[in-house]
Amino acid sequence: MKFSFPLWALAVVAAGFTTASAQALPTGTAQPAAPPKATSIPTGRVVIVNTLAFGEKIDEFRRQAQKLEDKFKPRTTELETLSKRLQELSQKVQDEKLSVEVRRQAQEQGLALEKEYKRKDEDLRADIEREQQTILNPLREKVFKFMESYAAARGIIMIIDVGALAANNNLGMLPYVDNAADITEDFIKEYNRANPVAAAPAASAKP
Repeated sequence: MKFSFPLWALAVVAAGFTTASAQALPTGTAQPAAPPKATSIPTGRVVIVNTLAFGEKIDEFRRQAQKLEDKFKPRTTELETLSKRLQELSQKVQDEKLSVEVRRQAQEQGLALEKEYKRKDEDLRADIEREQQTILNPLREKVFKFMESYAAARGIIMIIDVGALAANNNLGMLPYVDNAADITEDFIKEYNRANPVAAAPAASAKP
């Protein structure tokens, strides 16, 4: 079973508005509204990032995902075994060479096994989601904060998450993007460098 990670986008947009105070006029003179000053528009880079790549390429994400996979491996293996058994029973039910009684028994077993599979699958997914929220949500916040500092240090005023757009079939909202605007690989490299992950201990050799 693959572990999926929720997507998030970061947009850092700065804008400022100033108003002028009215100049003092002689008593009894109406005070016309002062004309507003021009809006202060921030200058800087607008870039894109593909957060879909984070799960595979950010070392901390990969390490945590591996821990989750190892923890739930026995249960995912059990579900795989049940799935294979369901396929075998389905083939029996459709095998006209077998007797009606054998096919009937296979169908009954399959229905019971299907209920068991569905229940265990739902329980496993709920447990995985709960673990993801506990373990991965703080990590997402950490990456989010790093992205803010990364953007500030490089004069970036907006980061568009093309991964989120792709996941929602909204890439058409960006008809053109220069490849040079893609910071995905550089951001991942900088994050991994700032947050090194120790190598996993080697498994001890069996005697």
